[in-house]
Amino acid sequence: MDDHLNGDQITALILGTEDEFVDRHLEACVACGNEVKEMRSAISAFRDLVHTNAQRDDSFWNRQNLAINERLTERRRYLPLQWIWVTAMSVVLVTAVIVARAPRATKNVATDESDKVLLQEVQGDLEVDVPEALAPAVLIADERNEILKNKVVRHTETSQKEGR
Repeated sequence: MDDHLNGDQITALILGTEDEFVDRHLEACVACGNEVKEMRSAISAFRDLVHTNAQRDDSFWNRQNLAINERLTERRRYLPLQWIWVTAMSVVLVTAVIVARAPRATKNVATDESDKVLLQEVQGDLEVDVPEALAPAVLIADERNEILKNKVVRHTETSQKEGR
């Protein structure tokens, strides 16, 4: 026979499901028969191992119980230390958030310099008698006064020369 049993058919046979086709095939096919025997043998060995391990004496189970209790006590011993670390990290995190969100009084050097310049300009403007917009008119008036003054001086000098 070229066709062998598939995994589902072998599993059904091991579980005890009756199938005439599978029974006839096992009678005719040596390879499938050997595979079924190996599977039954492995399952039987596993069952025996589980049964042997389950039949341990009380001293084994007492040692197991002690080992488990020791591990639990070690964990309990470190548990308060873990809570201390968790609390400390929480405090650091909350402090960092508060510090990061707190408004800061930033001193801007550029603003300070521009304030000084502005104050100097205002001080300079206060010292001037005339507003900046009228400065050209003041220059013209000063020139006019200078011209008139020179005329008066020349006139006075000429009248003094004639009057002597």
